[in-house]
Amino acid sequence: MNLEYALSKISEDKLREVVEKISIPRHGWYNYDELSDVADFIENKFKEYGYIIDIDEFYYQTRTYKNIIATTEGIKSKKEWLVIGAHYDSAVGSVGADDNASGVSVMLELARILKDTSFIENIKFVAFTLEEPQPFSLNFLIGSSHFVKKMKRLKYKYTAIILESVGYCSKKQGSQQLPAFVKGPATGDFIGVIGNKKSESLLKLFENAKKYVPSINLLTYRASLGGWLVIETRFSDHAPFWNAGYQAVMLTDTAMFRNPYYHTQWDTPDKLDFSFMKDVTRVIAVATFLKHNL
Repeated sequence: MNLEYALSKISEDKLREVVEKISIPRHGWYNYDELSDVADFIENKFKEYGYIIDIDEFYYQTRTYKNIIATTEGIKSKKEWLVIGAHYDSAVGSVGADDNASGVSVMLELARILKDTSFIENIKFVAFTLEEPQPFSLNFLIGSSHFVKKMKRLKYKYTAIILESVGYCSKKQGSQQLPAFVKGPATGDFIGVIGNKKSESLLKLFENAKKYVPSINLLTYRASLGGWLVIETRFSDHAPFWNAGYQAVMLTDTAMFRNPYYHTQWDTPDKLDFSFMKDVTRVIAVATFLKHNL
């Protein structure tokens, strides 16, 4: 299957279907059963699309949690991977349509449309759990941290693309806020690609990819000092990859800096822009193609 055909298969309806299905309270501690149901849904979707599933299971505060890994040939077939990942838990009290059903939806749509491309065997899709802060501690990014430490120990090599809140878009002037020390537009109609110094080649890859998706407004940002200067650039599952020395970028609509419903019960599917999500899916697909053909 060529890339043009794969891009033509992207469906707003399928993006919406996934978001609507999993937009329920699914916090890792307070909604454990619902989180487990969402995990089963994601696993079954990957299987429906023809993937082999591996489970990265771990314990946290007496309970069992799992990162869901999908590949075409099994995780032991290679030692070097492009990870496309998104977390599937939600914040306390939120149905989490943007954060992060949107990221899961785009990940699953990429898995569907790229399944028969020539480079799919190099991609590892990972649905991470326990990204959000947990009670009785200050811990977060728990699932991805466990995954990265385990895979580092097994000597796997990774480049990672992490999807974090990619569904909220606003054309309204003044809709976009920015962290301290960051300059950018005042209109929240772009997708941000955040990388560190080591990930500069990935940032350039996305800058090239956006040339093939003229409908998307994509901005790249290189976080200085490993993101510690602007701490908000570390608030997702790419950060453990940075800590381990892997190249990784986060794609984001900037979450709390744009979406007024962030981490609330009103973060619902009707607030999202599915044409925006379609463009995000398209630009990631192009970036994976360009990376494969470097």
